[in-house]
Amino acid sequence: MENLNIETQTETQETGAEYLRRLAGDTREAGQTATAFDIEAAADKIEKQEKELAELRRDKQAIVDSRREDNDRLAAALIAVMGDRIESIAERVAGDAASDAAREEIENFDISQFEYEIGEMIDDRTPDRQDEDEQREAVESIVKEVLAGATLTIDI
Repeated sequence: MENLNIETQTETQETGAEYLRRLAGDTREAGQTATAFDIEAAADKIEKQEKELAELRRDKQAIVDSRREDNDRLAAALIAVMGDRIESIAERVAGDAASDAAREEIENFDISQFEYEIGEMIDDRTPDRQDEDEQREAVESIVKEVLAGATLTIDI
């Protein structure tokens, strides 16, 4: 039984028409010739319908391919005739979209959201503040230098 099972697994599966032909042969051997002819006629009809179906599939694919080619040619012709106009419209639409986006950004702009960044930029550009003691010491130093070589005369 196991060998039979292995053989069945390695065989290719028979088609419906092949099965009917085998059945017709068995029926003929059993002495039922008329029934065997009917079964063979059914197998012939199945094979004919399978061929017709295969032809229809090929025809359908040919029609689909032909339509695709027609569409591609039509698109190429339209682009050739209207390409500049389409490009102009696309550029206008893109420009309008960019303009609308910029307008919306400006209308919704809130400078307070950038307060920290603005403060940082100002701090980077202004010199560091000296405290009052450092300023007084700097002024005293400058005055001492100026007065060190000076001769003073005071009239009262």
